[in-house]
This record gives sequence, C-alpha cells and structure tokens, in this order.
Amino acid sequence: MKKEQKEQELEKLVAYLDGEVSEQEAIEVEQSLSRDEEVRVRVDSLERTWQLLDRLPIAKASEEFTNNTLSTIKTIQLEAQALEDQNRSGFSMSKKTQEQLRKATVAGGWIIGLACSIFFGYMITNQWVPEESEPLLSELSFIENLDTYSEVQSLEFLEELQHSGTFNETAQQKSR
Repeated sequence: MKKEQKEQELEKLVAYLDGEVSEQEAIEVEQSLSRDEEVRVRVDSLERTWQLLDRLPIAKASEEFTNNTLSTIKTIQLEAQALEDQNRSGFSMSKKTQEQLRKATVAGGWIIGLACSIFFGYMITNQWVPEESEPLLSELSFIENLDTYSEVQSLEFLEELQHSGTFNETAQQKSR
C-alpha cells in the first residue's frame, strides 16, 4: 500500500512541476514542500532530471526513414481501402488470406520497429562514444618530435643552449 501511495505522490509532484494540477492540489503540494524535507529533495531531484533531459541531443530521423515510414503507412491505408472496396463489391478475401495479410503486417511492423531501434541506438551511442584517435591527433606534433625530445638531458641543458645563441642561429637560418 505504501508503494502505491508513494507512486501517487510522485505523480502528483510531476504534475505539479508540469503545471497540470488544480489550484487546490498546488496548495497541498506547496504545503507539503514547506513541511517535508524528503518531498523537497524529491522535487529537486525531478527538476535536475528535467534539466539533464533538456541537455540531451534530439535525434532527427533521416529522410530515408521518413520516406519508408510514410510509404508503409500508405501501403497499409491502400490495403485497407482495397479490402473495404472488395467488401462493398461483394468480393472478399478468404480467412486464410486475411490471416496471412495480418501476419505480414505484424512482421512488417516488427521489422520497422527493429530498424528504428537499431538506427536510434546507433545514433545515440555514436554521439556518446569518443573517437579513439582524437587524443592522439591533438598531440600529433609532440608524438612526431618525441625522439628529439627524449635527447634533451635536462632543463638546464636547454637553458645553456638558449644562452649560447644556438636557438637564435637556427631561427635565423630557417627565416632565410
């Protein structure tokens, strides 16, 4: 019983945050918020959840997916219209044919649903999984010169080279 009561309270809090409660229910929720720390924590948690959901990228269906979906809907509508026309003209499909058509429609729906799930799953995970080569590319110049850097004995050695003017001579030769 307590679980059902907590679920009802949660539904009421969600409706309150969405502005879908009556004035009397809003007053009750606000009184509950002022009295109960646990309720305030739940509301804060719900608000943070909404904020996080707003940050998620919105997946956009591809043109091909839209066209396939619309053509499937059109096919189903045409089949239904043909069935209706056949029934009006006195010609109707046998029960076996109707059952095969129903099974084909269900199978088509499952295939479309599976394809959509695969597509959206790929799109979502493709955005969350980082490219493995990104860190290497950002440090490419360091990696290319790693052998040169490993020959440096110490910071003092580099400072001696700079004081001796070696770096200035090299820079002047490259600018010529």
